[in-house]
Amino acid sequence: MSPILTLQATVYDDLHMGDFIAVVVNFTNQKTEQTMGGDLHACTWVNASQVTKHPHGDALLAVAGSDHNISLISIVEARVVSLFQGHSKAVVDLAAPSDCPGLLVSLSMDGNIRLWHASHQECAASYSSDALSLAVSPDGSHFVTGGKKGALHMYQIPDQCWGPMPPDGIEAQTSPEREQLNLECSTSGKHTEGIDCMQYLSAHRLATKSVDGRMNVWDLEERKQISTWKVPSCSVGGGLSLRCRFGATPDGTYICVGNTTGDVYVYNTSDGNRMTHVAPIKVSAPVRACGLSPDCRHLLAVVGNGFIFRFEYRRPNAQAFDKENMDANMVESDDADD
Repeated sequence: MSPILTLQATVYDDLHMGDFIAVVVNFTNQKTEQTMGGDLHACTWVNASQVTKHPHGDALLAVAGSDHNISLISIVEARVVSLFQGHSKAVVDLAAPSDCPGLLVSLSMDGNIRLWHASHQECAASYSSDALSLAVSPDGSHFVTGGKKGALHMYQIPDQCWGPMPPDGIEAQTSPEREQLNLECSTSGKHTEGIDCMQYLSAHRLATKSVDGRMNVWDLEERKQISTWKVPSCSVGGGLSLRCRFGATPDGTYICVGNTTGDVYVYNTSDGNRMTHVAPIKVSAPVRACGLSPDCRHLLAVVGNGFIFRFEYRRPNAQAFDKENMDANMVESDDADD
């Protein structure tokens, strides 16, 4: 999917078309009677199990941006099935727990974080925050925000937000339980700039990135840093226009992340070692977002305004590899005989 700072969100199929990519759904955030339209800043997949009425299931994509609203798109129906309204300024981040059907969390420039459920279009809970980014735990028990100076805060999600809306609604959380996370880390690995992207890699592992390119992987259960590294050539200024979101494999082993000049890197999350580096040809622009396929065969990067690059990893030919090793062994044997 690709919705970064444009009017459109497009869902592509990279699984069923062999070496080709097919367009599944294209959404344009145009002005309507219900919305003002405008650029989209964020998107996330919402767990559709126990929510969809389709017999074969559905996939739900939430998108939001400058028009204050959140559109929930059904991939099966190829249309907006729900519209969440309540924010008074642009929505800059969205997140949803992978294991909690229907739950969605939004972050807006109006200083509010709102919780929604796909089964209804009313706000289930509201929090005050000046955060730049957020991530929700896979089980939906809490979410973590990243601040303008690198601070991390954890908020607990009320149990009643997980199910259907009570008849009288849920009272907004004006003074929620908020905890500042003081995590053990190295001096060089501490975030000192705004955190513009974060993502859970597993139940207790959280990856965070600040605008200066500093990346950390945290163990929230042990309250300590697992790994840290610096992405080259990341600009501190620029706001949303230079934000570079990262992606991760489903098992959380690898992270791919870009910079403001178009380079994309893949890192091992356990130790921060760089696995590879790729760059588009003749394009030097910020990497808006990137992602890895589950088998790590494809790396996709959204670069600049409108360019999507797909890089493919091709394994060396096994027969050629074996022949090369055989020839090398024969040379070594000849040298030994001499």
